[in-house]
Amino acid sequence: MKKHTPIALALLAALSFNAHATSPTPVQLPETAVVQPIAEVSLQSLTAEQLVAGQSRELVDASKVEVADNAAVEALKQQLENAKPGEVVSIAPGRYANLGVIELTADGITVKAEQPGTVLLTGLVQLVVKGDDITLDSLVFTEGGPAERFGGVRLEGMRNTLQNSTFYYFNDDYEYQPDERRSEYPRYLWVSLWGKDGKVINNRFEGKHKRGTLIGIQKNIDDQADNHLIEGNIFYSQKKNRYNELAIEKAVRYNGNSWEAIRIGDSKSSQWPSRTQFVNNLLVDSDGERELISVKSGENLIAGNTIFESASMISLRHGKANVVENNVIIGNNKQDTGGIRIYDEDHVVRNNYLVGLRGSGGQIAGNADVRGGVVINTGIINVKNNEQLDQEVKGKELNKQWTPKNVTVENNTMVDVEFGMVHGNQGHRVSLFDNSQVETIFTGDHIRFSSNVVFNLDETLQALRADPATPLTNPTYSDEVYYGQVHGVDGVPAGVTQQKPTYTKVGDFYQFAEGGADVSKLHVLTADEIGPSYRLQEAPKR
Repeated sequence: MKKHTPIALALLAALSFNAHATSPTPVQLPETAVVQPIAEVSLQSLTAEQLVAGQSRELVDASKVEVADNAAVEALKQQLENAKPGEVVSIAPGRYANLGVIELTADGITVKAEQPGTVLLTGLVQLVVKGDDITLDSLVFTEGGPAERFGGVRLEGMRNTLQNSTFYYFNDDYEYQPDERRSEYPRYLWVSLWGKDGKVINNRFEGKHKRGTLIGIQKNIDDQADNHLIEGNIFYSQKKNRYNELAIEKAVRYNGNSWEAIRIGDSKSSQWPSRTQFVNNLLVDSDGERELISVKSGENLIAGNTIFESASMISLRHGKANVVENNVIIGNNKQDTGGIRIYDEDHVVRNNYLVGLRGSGGQIAGNADVRGGVVINTGIINVKNNEQLDQEVKGKELNKQWTPKNVTVENNTMVDVEFGMVHGNQGHRVSLFDNSQVETIFTGDHIRFSSNVVFNLDETLQALRADPATPLTNPTYSDEVYYGQVHGVDGVPAGVTQQKPTYTKVGDFYQFAEGGADVSKLHVLTADEIGPSYRLQEAPKR
């Protein structure tokens, strides 16, 4: 891991927006901002501005970038569409409006800004990367929106890369009204990946405020792994209901869905491996929905990420044998913050550090709405007897909830969390569009808990929250420490102690002698070490 880098202690308050705003309020960080090493800042007193400021990055004043005339826009479009294999298309500074859908078909081309951060693609635009070994470098997508719902960038070929680029409040120009059939708002992505071996590295995605997953990995329904790498990116300020999407009461459930920062696969392809790596990313103030990182495929790695003040969770929603490790999740006492929720089989969740989570949302029906540290949900199939979801079986289709089975949860640390370990009794409905309840649900089977530490000094916080009506089947506990309240179990399980653990402080991390995360493998990421090489001084002007 990289060493901690000094970052700015920003002096401005968080952004505020009108519910129907169509352009962002400028953010201007003073050049003489007080600098404070992050290693000297408590995890509980960190701010979003500290993490995302990127004070060491090159400053780009986007307000000084001139509008390209129609001839320049048309010339760029022709150059992109007619590029020859291996060509480097270097774009002069300018605002290039309404390029529309452009297909890049030649192999090995590079499309880049002459000066990083000074090429602004505005209006409606979509770059469809159809060839192989293509690189998009140092572009800014803003003051517009995707020309088609699968994003401003579609990576469709092999070994294609999006890097050092910025998507900044790219919400405005596409039609955004609920449909007549069921009052559903459209879902527009910012980036989609369709091919194999794609890379999305060191980009910044800020201000996605309309419905639609930010990055969607559109896995094929086959057993061929995607092998994508999503690394070193910044995700900041993803919000729902800025345009009153949830005001239509009958449509709240599905209009409140599809706001993830990333979705890896989908239900129909969920039982095949993707082997995507989502690693070393920073996610800040992203409150789209319950699923922040939505895993809907198998054998993926979610590791080394920093998640800060995000009212959402890492969600192993579908798919098998995923690994979640070495992530730092800091709730900062923000309501609805949570850790990791689990469905399906053969996962490993280990060496994660979770602090300051407040996951109740104020309305708890049993355990159904609890966003705890690690949540083992119920499902609708009897995995104990090897039942499986099947797309051909009505009521048991692949988009339903696969009951957790054969999951390892080990060496995780949870400090000052409202709910630590949660054995959920999630309520299950027939479908997203049918609120009828599924009557028979099943609990997780063969869940192995080993060397986890929940450390709650506040006596009102719960180290374990279980539902006595829906106990796990065949769980095992080994060297577990649950210091805090224990609810819903008949006696503390064998293998669990409630004794106060001993610890040393490593920076602001607790290293427990009895277990928990190995903090030498943890790191709090900032925009001074990941994301683009530049930062925008202020919001681009229209």
